[in-house]
Amino acid sequence: MTGSDGGTGERGRSGTAVRWAVGLATAAMIVWLAVRYWDDLRQIDLQVDAVGLVAAVVVSMTATWCLALGWRELIGGYGTPLAQRPALRIWMLSQATRYLPTGLVPIVVRAGLAAPLGVKRAAAGASVVVETATLVGWSAVFAALWAPADWLGTAGGWFARIVIGVAAAAGLVTLPWTLAGAGAWWRRIDGLMRRVGLLRRISGLVQPDALSAERAAVWRATFVYGLAVAQRLMAAVLLAGSLLAAGADDVWLIAGATAAGIVVGMVGIMPAGLGVREVVVAALLAERFGVGDAAAFAIAVRLLEFAHELVMLPLAAAGRSTARGSGHGRNAH
Repeated sequence: MTGSDGGTGERGRSGTAVRWAVGLATAAMIVWLAVRYWDDLRQIDLQVDAVGLVAAVVVSMTATWCLALGWRELIGGYGTPLAQRPALRIWMLSQATRYLPTGLVPIVVRAGLAAPLGVKRAAAGASVVVETATLVGWSAVFAALWAPADWLGTAGGWFARIVIGVAAAAGLVTLPWTLAGAGAWWRRIDGLMRRVGLLRRISGLVQPDALSAERAAVWRATFVYGLAVAQRLMAAVLLAGSLLAAGADDVWLIAGATAAGIVVGMVGIMPAGLGVREVVVAALLAERFGVGDAAAFAIAVRLLEFAHELVMLPLAAAGRSTARGSGHGRNAH
């Protein structure tokens, strides 16, 4: 074995070790959180409909798969198409780290896992920011449509939701043009950084061309992300029907409350909106279902995510790094 091959093999083993370490550490945290929530959930007497519960799990898992496909479309717009399997592996492993302190861990992990497949680190890191903003945008649109008028806790609830909904929709519509011109505005920012002594050393680390994305790919990614958010809301509705015996009249309330929880949770200070999202959902549904049942449902929504992530995460962590050969190139599908 040559020195070059030895180095490559060593990097491959190191990368595998890092993937497993991240996956196991995050899985352990998810298990701990699930157990903690489960103790609270057991105090509520809910009648579980197995059919509705299974349907909620299937739809939620489909939403997770769509999120990974949305990222695949987005990263393809940055110039590096990926096959579905490595895209799912990278997305799942990085997404799982959202429960770790600070919001920077998913950015670092996704950039590190995607780099061996030819994805520029700057593009991979930027994709996490774009993805988060897109998910917040779609959730804000759905919350503006269906959440209770006072979900923001303001006197002018209807006016506020209209403003937020219109602003979110405008951001989603203009996102392809925003990302297509990202290189130009980054050059301006980089030029300003060079004039500041403290920032001069870090200027030039990101190549402007790495931040510009193809408009058509961003359009596709935005659509898939929107589909994923809609499926998440659908899973919540199915779960509510399973646990709370919610009827057809409650569909829009549950979907709107869940969307509002996603918005507030994503812009909150806790990792993955942990706790914040549950409080918002429970508060918005308390009048209809009671405080106890509403809180139990909010916790159950989080447990639903934990459950299928615990299934998908080990499968993603076991993905072979040799998938890079089929992971990029003109014919990757």
